[in-house]
Amino acid sequence: MNPMVATYVCGFFSLSLVQMVAIVTPLWGNQLGLSVMLIGWAAGARSVAPLVYSIHFGSLMDIIGVRRLMVFFTAQCALLPILYPLLPYGWSFLLLQLFLGLASVTAWLAAQVAIGRNANGSTLHTGWFSFWTTAGTVIGPLSLGVAWDKLGPTGGFSVLAAWGAGLFISSILLPRRRDVVRQPLRASMLVPRFANYAIGLGMLRRPIALFVISATFLRLGAVSMLESFYPLLLHGLGFSASTIGMLFAIGNVASSPSALMAGKWVQLCGSPRRALTLSVALSILATTALPWFDSFWQFAVASSVFGFGIGISMPLIFTLLSEEISPNQQGVAAGLRATANRLAAFLLPVLMGGLAELAGVGAAFWVIGVVLLMVLASVELVFHKRV
Repeated sequence: MNPMVATYVCGFFSLSLVQMVAIVTPLWGNQLGLSVMLIGWAAGARSVAPLVYSIHFGSLMDIIGVRRLMVFFTAQCALLPILYPLLPYGWSFLLLQLFLGLASVTAWLAAQVAIGRNANGSTLHTGWFSFWTTAGTVIGPLSLGVAWDKLGPTGGFSVLAAWGAGLFISSILLPRRRDVVRQPLRASMLVPRFANYAIGLGMLRRPIALFVISATFLRLGAVSMLESFYPLLLHGLGFSASTIGMLFAIGNVASSPSALMAGKWVQLCGSPRRALTLSVALSILATTALPWFDSFWQFAVASSVFGFGIGISMPLIFTLLSEEISPNQQGVAAGLRATANRLAAFLLPVLMGGLAELAGVGAAFWVIGVVLLMVLASVELVFHKRV
């Protein structure tokens, strides 16, 4: 199979699986009767292991190859969702979150490394990768929501397992590199090494890398706000799981074609740096405004604005880093970016859960959103002459 086509297919299943796991977390937590704070901890638990391992696994992909590590973890993505309805307890929920969170995020990380190596800085290829990736995030959440409404949690987790199986099959279709002799996979390789983290963190000495990682953290902050507590906000207003999935799909529909407009967006904004800053700002603003709405169409418009910002920022992040980082360090760079993502995905749900317990879900959206916008403005001020 053509390497780019195989990479597009992996993109289709990988990010959508991460989002589907995020969506099902508050739904399952609510089904188990957990408090808002505990649901926040369950959402954050998905990112604990990836926070520790992302840089190491990114470096490991440079050593043993993307395909082998991806096949190992995507097999878990197909099997672990089946265990959720079989073990309907709070402790098992948190434990499964740790393992499925690591497996799904590592699979998405591997897909990003694959496009980073194959695209060679091409906005066209990264744009199409983003298009198919966000197309998967349209179909996946919608399918999950319908299955949850029609068949209950068992149906929802069955769709999640089927999606993981699709990702497993697509990872097998990735071609092996014949020009590089890879080291055999050993259990000792799974132990993090300080040297890999030193290399990854050392990249932050480059202004472009530090700017992109900062923008990545804030971008994922908006995503984490949406994925962790948006379903609870909508559920509290009486929206069904199918409607919740549809609203996520609407945001991703807006995100999918916007990914192909990255070049035009850069021209409109004047520079790649400003284009990335403004796209992240749009996403945060749309998320912060959610508690003011109460109708489907208001939420649909907000989801569309959010999706536009998220979609157009993705190829900009890939392109900015791939132009500055050598192909042999793409794994470490992707791991560094994923670490920023997972840090946001861990901190934001935990902080929002605590705020929501004290002041309500709506107030948590407003407070966190304003803080993220203030930090983004500070990042723009610091880097506007350096990048």
